[in-house]
Amino acid sequence: MKLAVYSIQNTLFEGEVESITLPTLTGEITVLDNHIPLISLVNSGAIRYTCSGTKYAIKLSGGVLEVRPGSEVVILAELS
Repeated sequence: MKLAVYSIQNTLFEGEVESITLPTLTGEITVLDNHIPLISLVNSGAIRYTCSGTKYAIKLSGGVLEVRPGSEVVILAELS
């Protein structure tokens, strides 16, 4: 699936990933390929994603998640 993570200052990540796990206001969720469309507020914590078998994390203090049709995920992140 395609992931794009942006802050006001710059692009934090753009690329293909296998999974994304992040904190929302109602709890932690994991987004996989072909997830249903979704818009949610992101809570403070870390976005964790797996890219080519390697795990990465981006710390943030909040943001907005949009899961689009066609396995496209966009996160507008607020950094602390």
